Amino acid sequence: MRLIYSLLLLCTCSGFLSAQDFASGRITDENGAVFYANAILYSLPDSSVVTASTSDEDGNFKIENIKPGDYYIQTSMLGYVDKKTASFSIPSDKPIFFNIEINTDAKMLSTVEITARKPFLEQKPDKLVVNVEDNITNLSGNLMDVMKKVPGMIVVNDKISMAGQSNVTIMINGKTTRYMDVNALLRDMPGDNIKSIEVIHQPGAEYEAAGTGPIINIILKKNSLFGTNGSVNIGFGKNGDWRYNTGLRLNHHQGSLNIQGNVSFNQNAWYEELEIIRRVPVRQDGEQVGVNTFSQLTEDPSDPRSYRAGGSVDYDVSDKHRIGVAGRYITSHTDKVADNETNISFFSSTETETVTTKNVADLNWNMWSVNPYYSYEIDTNGHKLDLDVNLVSFDRDNINTLSSEIANNFVSITDQQNVQIGKTDIMAARLDYVLPVNDNVNVKLGGKYSSADLDNDLQVFDRVPKGDWTPNVGQTNRYLFDEDIKAVYSKAEWKSGDWGGTLGLRWEQSLSVGNSVTLDSTLSRDISKLFPSASLSRKIAGPIGANIAYSYRIDRPSYSTLNPFVYYYDPFTSDRGNQNIRPELTHSFKTSITYESQPFFNVEYKHTNDAMVEVTEQNDDTGETSRLTVNLEKFTNLNISLGVPLDMFLPVGGYAAVIFNRNSYDSPYLDSEFNASKWSVTGYLQASYILPGEINADLSGWYNSGDQEGIINSSWLYGVNLGFSKKFLNDKLKISLGVDDIFNRFFNGNIAYQNMDAEIFSRWNARVVSFRASYKFGNQHFKDKSRKGGSANDEVRRVDTN
Repeated sequence: MRLIYSLLLLCTCSGFLSAQDFASGRITDENGAVFYANAILYSLPDSSVVTASTSDEDGNFKIENIKPGDYYIQTSMLGYVDKKTASFSIPSDKPIFFNIEINTDAKMLSTVEITARKPFLEQKPDKLVVNVEDNITNLSGNLMDVMKKVPGMIVVNDKISMAGQSNVTIMINGKTTRYMDVNALLRDMPGDNIKSIEVIHQPGAEYEAAGTGPIINIILKKNSLFGTNGSVNIGFGKNGDWRYNTGLRLNHHQGSLNIQGNVSFNQNAWYEELEIIRRVPVRQDGEQVGVNTFSQLTEDPSDPRSYRAGGSVDYDVSDKHRIGVAGRYITSHTDKVADNETNISFFSSTETETVTTKNVADLNWNMWSVNPYYSYEIDTNGHKLDLDVNLVSFDRDNINTLSSEIANNFVSITDQQNVQIGKTDIMAARLDYVLPVNDNVNVKLGGKYSSADLDNDLQVFDRVPKGDWTPNVGQTNRYLFDEDIKAVYSKAEWKSGDWGGTLGLRWEQSLSVGNSVTLDSTLSRDISKLFPSASLSRKIAGPIGANIAYSYRIDRPSYSTLNPFVYYYDPFTSDRGNQNIRPELTHSFKTSITYESQPFFNVEYKHTNDAMVEVTEQNDDTGETSRLTVNLEKFTNLNISLGVPLDMFLPVGGYAAVIFNRNSYDSPYLDSEFNASKWSVTGYLQASYILPGEINADLSGWYNSGDQEGIINSSWLYGVNLGFSKKFLNDKLKISLGVDDIFNRFFNGNIAYQNMDAEIFSRWNARVVSFRASYKFGNQHFKDKSRKGGSANDEVRRVDTN
């Protein structure tokens, strides 16, 4: 028995003695645990630093092996007020544990936000990064509105061009939107969901060779916070009609598990007024004897309503392996009525015929996607393997009913109904391998396979006034399109002193089969090509650098272009497919000079064979005009830009640029030679400034002198936007107010080629006022240790904590 008591006493004493040389505690704020906060041990009475510890993911810390003496602990964390504990002594007769609640330092947070703000533009070796998240105060609109604020980007009538280059490829998080309705996606995606936009003029071998214009890669926000957090937002605006949006985002990041989810609703109101004045020649016996004038005015209001839901789950199986899956669903519905009035003045009569048409549309589409992925970080030097699979389904169900009234019955018009049902299924799998050979050489290898199956069923019905709908066999068309693309690539990146460069080669094989079921016609294409790319860069002096790049690319016709359909918007205007269109091939060269990694001076030249260009063609006998895509034999583009950061000479942030662009066409077309070229000038300004009361303001504006886009010659236009924002409640609440197109000029163009003589005017809602409020809740701490620190960082770094 005495032995048992002796053992118990020994264990008790051992536990007591071992408890004397450490102190522990938990650091929290108003939202819960604070991780990666510094807990610094100071000795008394001289307040010298002894050692330090860091709180873990639950806010707990422990400082061990403390020598006998008197001490206190002080917490230090970026964005928080330092806090001291009561003094304590080692050894002690009781456990030493502190519950420490720290308070945010609003002044420091504000300072940190200003100094850590990313520049609006970042010129990287292979792309220009536009940091819209930190530099555009008002993001209450949709993604199409955000695109208008990208330097050189011009959005007119939902058509995107980049300073005279219209063949723009849109990607979202590096994934293609090739087979989807891109305009619908851009209109329905909330602007505040965007982190940055990458403008890639010279894509490397790791990118698809598809597309001959710039790649616009839209990077969506990801969760980089730890714990449970989220945000809620509400916004509204007015541009003639009201627009609304609201959304909720929830995140949970604990240990190896990261879960995200979001839902949102958007009702976007927009309006377009399109006026076309066409002078149609009248011939007798092959000679022109007069001109009939068609004056067409279409008013097209719309208020699409969309619902979105998405989420992702990823899990770190170990320090090297991560698996995950992401998904999203979007559904959109639009009811709209477009009113068209066409006044026809006949050369042979003083009478004028007036045809009024209502296009009643019931438009519906939905999209879902599932994206499983796997990442293997082989080591910490960037040696990794990534596997990404994407499954996408895009469905469309539209009904358009055109009903017309004729004033004098000089012409005969029948009512028409278009029922368009479409389905697109896409599967894409990509494997990328990165091998850092040494500190100066990096090798990338990879492959991709994608398969797209599309089914577009257009059913057309006609009726005479007060009659029944009867099938229009000539316009009804069901079109099936399948395309498989296989690709492998290799790319080497190197640097040596002030020099650096890349060398890449991509091989792609595409097999496409288009089948017009109605016409019993099948068209197959098998294209197999090598696509080289290369770049060379050098630091010249101080902040100045230079690079030159080359790429060879292909742009394949979309299924909608190859589909031989005819789709009427009013009795005299239609879209038409062209199953004979060929892919275009482009050689592209670009040289750049940068200042502090921001674009300063760029020269780009492109030479394209068989350029796919959207044109119009006119039937003089019926007065109808059709929009379609054709091949023009030769197209060249020269683009020269000069830009400077505003803070080089002004106390404001932002960027200013001027872009000179020349489009030139040389091709036989419509039994003649189409030779047209034009220089255009685009000016851009984006300025940001902090007003009194910590109000962030940004002003952006652009001007374009007019372009030559195929056979359309456009006149000058411009737009000016203004936005304000301010944060409240320790930066958790952000209020934004913006006005787009405070001043602007609408689109004005003309066509003068062969039998076509037309003027085109496009007007839309200007002076769009929008308001937005967003509130962040939950834990707002970053997972990455490197992004946190405190006022005592210098002292802590001098301490040997091992």
